[in-house]
Amino acid sequence: MLGWAKIRERIHEAISADADERSLAAGFAVGVFFSFTPLLSLHMVLALIVAVVFRFNKVTTIAGAWVNNPYTMPFVFYGCFRFGEWILGVRIPPPSFESYTLQSLLMAAVPYAAPLFLGTTVVGLAAAALGYVVVYRIAVRVKSARRKGMH
Repeated sequence: MLGWAKIRERIHEAISADADERSLAAGFAVGVFFSFTPLLSLHMVLALIVAVVFRFNKVTTIAGAWVNNPYTMPFVFYGCFRFGEWILGVRIPPPSFESYTLQSLLMAAVPYAAPLFLGTTVVGLAAAALGYVVVYRIAVRVKSARRKGMH
């Protein structure tokens, strides 16, 4: 997949630089978390703000923000929504419309907000934790191999 190749390339570039393993992993984790939020146009901005404030690696933050991308979002959001419904113990029926106005569309979306935000938050936290562990271990191995190669 084109997206994964780009993510791997960016992570490799970041690891190749002299950056702290925790900063690399934390940046990636922050990006992954925000990639799961339903705040579509704000993924990158919010992730980079957190990365700047906490001095995480910005390259891995951007790579992480693209883990959930436009190709995967419909499936991820649907699954997270259903997971949020399950956590809350509710089942929300499909909306019905008498008219298609902005107000009627926004009112129809209200019951979907809580399950969607809850599901994406829980799944985003789990994915971020997994992403942190994976990138941290990769960074440690790459830097260790590089140090051995220098000696």
